[in-house]
Amino acid sequence: MAKRGLAAALLLAVAAGGAMYLSRDDKPLSQASVAALAKNTALGGAEKLLSTQVLSDDDLPPEGTRSLFDHLAAQAGGVPYPFEKLVETVQKLSPDGQAPVLVMLPHGRSLLKGQSDDTRPRVLLAADFQAPNTPAALGVNMRGQLFLGFVENANEIEVLSYNEAAGRFEFQLVQDYSATGARKLVYARRQICVTCHQGAAPIFSQRPWEETNGASGTTEAILRARTAAGVDPHSYLGIPTSAPLSAPERFDELTDIGNFFAATQTLWIDGCGDPAQLGATAVDCRKTQLKLALRYKAQPGEFREEGPLVERLRQAQTMSLGTRTIAVAESDLSNRNPVLEQQGIKAWFKQFTGARIKLGDGARNNEELEAFDKLPKLPLELDPLTRRPPKRVLNAQHVDAAYGLASLLTESDIQTLMHAADWQIAKLDQAVDKLPAELFGAKPFVRSTMVRSLLSSRELPLVARQGPRPLAFAYTEVSDMSPPVVSGVPPLALSANSALKPYEDYCFSCHRGNPAKRLNFMGADSEDAVLAQMRDKVEIRDALDWERYDGTDKASILMPPRDSRQYALMKDAEKKDPKLRDTMRAVVPGLFGF
Repeated sequence: MAKRGLAAALLLAVAAGGAMYLSRDDKPLSQASVAALAKNTALGGAEKLLSTQVLSDDDLPPEGTRSLFDHLAAQAGGVPYPFEKLVETVQKLSPDGQAPVLVMLPHGRSLLKGQSDDTRPRVLLAADFQAPNTPAALGVNMRGQLFLGFVENANEIEVLSYNEAAGRFEFQLVQDYSATGARKLVYARRQICVTCHQGAAPIFSQRPWEETNGASGTTEAILRARTAAGVDPHSYLGIPTSAPLSAPERFDELTDIGNFFAATQTLWIDGCGDPAQLGATAVDCRKTQLKLALRYKAQPGEFREEGPLVERLRQAQTMSLGTRTIAVAESDLSNRNPVLEQQGIKAWFKQFTGARIKLGDGARNNEELEAFDKLPKLPLELDPLTRRPPKRVLNAQHVDAAYGLASLLTESDIQTLMHAADWQIAKLDQAVDKLPAELFGAKPFVRSTMVRSLLSSRELPLVARQGPRPLAFAYTEVSDMSPPVVSGVPPLALSANSALKPYEDYCFSCHRGNPAKRLNFMGADSEDAVLAQMRDKVEIRDALDWERYDGTDKASILMPPRDSRQYALMKDAEKKDPKLRDTMRAVVPGLFGF
């Protein structure tokens, strides 16, 4: 549509009182609802993969494991305050004292985008270092494993950090992060987070990163706003308001590194299969992955995807995967220019529609989904809620597991291992072969466990001469930490043989503690009160009546959603108890029940 025609159409719409919402280039706007998507976390066929059974998708971390940020906070005696001190804490952990990567996004796409502006932009932090090993302990690896997003107006930090022992990233919040606040560290509702973080891993925009202060237009907007507000225009929270383009570029690279950790664990687990079914083949497959990873880490310039060891891996992966594939999630969001969006005919039109975001609009924290959903929508290609196709699709012939495992190891790890092996890669191969089979079962790859096990192997010349030296992990033992807490409603203690038990298994994850009121109909603080809530929700009976509505135009009301993990679990449970849903429906009276 020509500019004159577009302007005329807009004038006509305003005169008629119509509600017309157009993106730039006349592209349709997203209508995605984060509250609805949080109920509908798609598995995309992944329920057939072993990794979905091994890698937890619960809000809280698996027992005995914690996030990297938990370790950092425990080491610091709590989450450091103010934010400048938190930045300093991360910087001091770096072996060379290098500052973490810091960028600002005044008008981003997070749940808290309505609380950020040019005067107080959202600040992102990414750690970018690997601490060296010492004779007593393994150094911590924070490269691509720790990301923070702080919105001062919301008094909240969004935390994404790796949980090495669980083989997954954890989503956390520091709530009430202010001088007088509780500064409470909690685990976020995972199903909400993965609506945008679709690989359950970090995401970021693509070059040229015009949302960030690495772009001149965004920096100039920050300078103007802070000057007008009478505050230091050149610094915010002790951070320069202008950043070189290398800052968002490195942040983008770190999110790509972190994103592939998730794919690596899937390749480790699914690429080699379950020893209970494949026996020694699965164990040998993982040992071969590790050998190739060590070779690549030791001599990346000489590594080739060919030779007997590579062919051995491909054959083993084919036995496990067959023709199935493993998707690498897309971590890159399309570049967006908010400054340009606020100029021209689009901004002029928004003053009539009321679609302009003002500070304070939308969610005040990560638990106000309904308020977020009321904010103006982005074009489909810019909305992080829009389903993104995979970045890559891997099959049994790919050897990317070697690259992924190598990225989980540090440079100090390979130097320590090669030194112990007298710089002979064949000795490392022999050490891998001698490791116990239980290290190579269907469970996450844990860098600290594997490196310490190798450094205890008598196949390595240095160990044979000097004996093994047990290396501790650098951070606090999980047993010394307070129990993890999930955001929202506290856990509900159910009585023995409670009628709510199946609802706890298949429904609580969406309907207990859901920030959207209409979906939180299991959110009361006692068992009796939850039952009372549910008895007022007669729609539950229909939602569980699969036989009646499946294949009809009312199929969308059926619960759990067909593409959810809860549905797959319920289907499995019904094989043992065919009356499961009948029992659940009996909890809720019929429309004419007494």
